[in-house]
Amino acid sequence: MLTQLSLDFSTRLPPPSRPIMAYPTRMDVSQIAAGVGFSEPVSISLVLSDALEATQLETENDYDQRLYDALWLAHFELSLNDGRSANFTFTFSRAHWKTGELSETGLRLCVEKGPQGIRLGLKTDF
Repeated sequence: MLTQLSLDFSTRLPPPSRPIMAYPTRMDVSQIAAGVGFSEPVSISLVLSDALEATQLETENDYDQRLYDALWLAHFELSLNDGRSANFTFTFSRAHWKTGELSETGLRLCVEKGPQGIRLGLKTDF
């Protein structure tokens, strides 16, 4: 039995595909931020969270304190700029992972207020 191929040039939508799962790039810190004075949802970038992470010679409290300080400074900068976005430098001490010596680490941060809440992250995240 012979079969002849026929071409169909009608326009049809492709079959629905499964949605692509996006990796999260932000972390909700609204509960901690409420203690600083934020009344809206607040999220930070995962890159900023990694930059604030404690080294082997530090405790988990060091991360918490850095996050609190960064949120406090972000709230302060937003209040100075009438709630608009702001850029600022956040500096903190960090123990070297091998020698234990303290050194200053500076991060250039950006905070902006949007329809979904406050976003805080490294300047390169925006």
